[in-house]
Amino acid sequence: MLKDLIVRIATRDDATSIAQFNVLFAKETINKNISLALTTEGVHQVFAKFHNGFYLLASLENTIVGMTMITREWSDWNNGAFYCIQSIFVTDHAHEKEIHDALLTKAKSLAKEHYDVCGIRLYVHKDDKETHKKYEDLGLQKTPYRLFEEMF
Repeated sequence: MLKDLIVRIATRDDATSIAQFNVLFAKETINKNISLALTTEGVHQVFAKFHNGFYLLASLENTIVGMTMITREWSDWNNGAFYCIQSIFVTDHAHEKEIHDALLTKAKSLAKEHYDVCGIRLYVHKDDKETHKKYEDLGLQKTPYRLFEEMF
């Protein structure tokens, strides 16, 4: 167990680190090069508008080793919101499962503190089979739903 692991809600002071983490995250997980400038602005928009979500960071000895972004999705069928976990990315591969667990546990804990949150959902890229397996090992179940989108 990682005694010194800290999982916390990110602040504006973390924005630069989060943007840099996003660039690494996209490259490592789906081999996509994303613009640091574009993701930096995107991260700042999260902090500028509460409804855009928030970040959870995992750190060891003041170094970020894991991160996730959480958004809210309202469900009229459930009269509640889902905390949508926008993937979890960990750089400390030696302790990957523990860091994933800690971030997921923190997200669940925060969700359960709010009466209007009815559950959690986790987004993961369809080609990231390794992460699919990790989430199944954590007790999460695949749903029959697929996500469709159109980018502008």
